[in-house]
Amino acid sequence: MTSNETKEKLTHILTLLDIPGVGRGRYHNLIRKFGSPLKVLEASVNELEKVPGIAHATAAEIIRYKKSDHINQTVAKIIQLGWNIYFSDSQEFPRKLLSIPEIDIPPVFYSQGKEIDFDRSMIAIVGSRHASEQGRQFAYRLSRELSRNGIVVVSGMAEGIDSFAHQGALDVGGETIAVWGNSLEIVYPPSNKKLAEQIRKNGMIISEYPPQTKPDRTNFPERNRIISGLCEGVVVVEAGRKSGALITASEALKQGRELFAVPGSPDFKMSEGTNRLIQSGAKLITGINDIFEELPRLKGVVTSKQFKIMPELTNLEKKIVDLVAETSLQVDNISRELNLSVPETMELLLALELKGIVREISGKRFMLTEDWI
Repeated sequence: MTSNETKEKLTHILTLLDIPGVGRGRYHNLIRKFGSPLKVLEASVNELEKVPGIAHATAAEIIRYKKSDHINQTVAKIIQLGWNIYFSDSQEFPRKLLSIPEIDIPPVFYSQGKEIDFDRSMIAIVGSRHASEQGRQFAYRLSRELSRNGIVVVSGMAEGIDSFAHQGALDVGGETIAVWGNSLEIVYPPSNKKLAEQIRKNGMIISEYPPQTKPDRTNFPERNRIISGLCEGVVVVEAGRKSGALITASEALKQGRELFAVPGSPDFKMSEGTNRLIQSGAKLITGINDIFEELPRLKGVVTSKQFKIMPELTNLEKKIVDLVAETSLQVDNISRELNLSVPETMELLLALELKGIVREISGKRFMLTEDWI
């Protein structure tokens, strides 16, 4: 498809979706009947009224459509920004997304970053924005292990569980997809600007929203169907009683995806949602093997690597290596464990960085480098 053809097709799609009374469900009904948005816009009232769900009022609105400067400007902006465009009837469109209920299939979505093969195995990791340290570290470790097995990690780049899921994949050179509830030129939350830059460089960001779409709270439940729809399964790490992650879980079940939940203490509010999911039939998960048990086809072959000989370390350096062997830690946590000041701890960490043993990641956290994991 040439750039002009892409521009014209996008203009017709956005025009049709902009007409009052035409949502995703009616859009797909109209396309199934007429074959393309342009043919819908050229149809008569009588022809339109024969389509299920199209009342006379909606048909009349379609007939009255006029070429909109607003739509033309939106399309021009998308082209100018260089976003990748995926039409639901194109070969590039994710096949897994075509398997979800038709009313939920986005007619078009956009992406930035690397091109990731949507046929790859994908698992979503979602959870509370107000997650515990334990929950964040579980998401981080699970994401890292999934990535090392060649599985793409999908999430929504919210604070908390989502962010740590993305970071875990990035820190081991894996691939991750962030599905946004706003347009691609707006980073939300702003605190994740650095993470967004990392994902644009080494992963993919996707959104169904046109330019200048702000992060309205109603958009996030909507985008959750895409998070689950891209994946074979969804892992909910922590979720309160009214957490948005439970919406993703509900979408996963509706779409026929496997649902996993991390158990927690009955006294912990962020475990109320996950414990209820388990009671309702979600697979209890404590590690990656629980995913492979339920979805054995996902199990990849981890490439063997040559392990290096650890260089000579001081006793304090060895203690730091032991502390960050299982999980990343902030400088403050390490200094407390060692009973040292932060400057003294930073001096030791710098020495370990120079030796190639630890590396700093977001939030002044430190972890072992890939050679020592």
